[in-house]
Amino acid sequence: MEKARRFLIAALLASLGSSVFAQQVEGSFVGTWKGDVPGIGEATLVVTALGSDGRVEGRMEFALQGFVSTFADTVDSGKRTNKGTVSDGTLTIEAALGGRYVLRRTGDGLSGRYIRGTTLDVPVILKKS
Repeated sequence: MEKARRFLIAALLASLGSSVFAQQVEGSFVGTWKGDVPGIGEATLVVTALGSDGRVEGRMEFALQGFVSTFADTVDSGKRTNKGTVSDGTLTIEAALGGRYVLRRTGDGLSGRYIRGTTLDVPVILKKS
């Protein structure tokens, strides 16, 4: 009986530890990130908060024609809304301008790919500013 109780407590503590680690990883996406997206130009990603479900709050800004889009529950090009989520250490953004960003936290930045259809698949590196 005592062994079972110790095992249960150890398992509970281990699961809490991994949950705290996941929250720290996901929280590390909050901030202002700047860089260049090949084929689009200078970009700024502002993540102001993450919901408990990993939903991103904030906005994306592009120097090209001063385009700004905010994060919402759905993607809508007319309303200029993106859908962003963080899961398993990866930030995925379905963009109002079309396409998808898949970014991971690396050192002092975010890196990954921007993919739009079959015509555009480029590397993206955004640095924390």
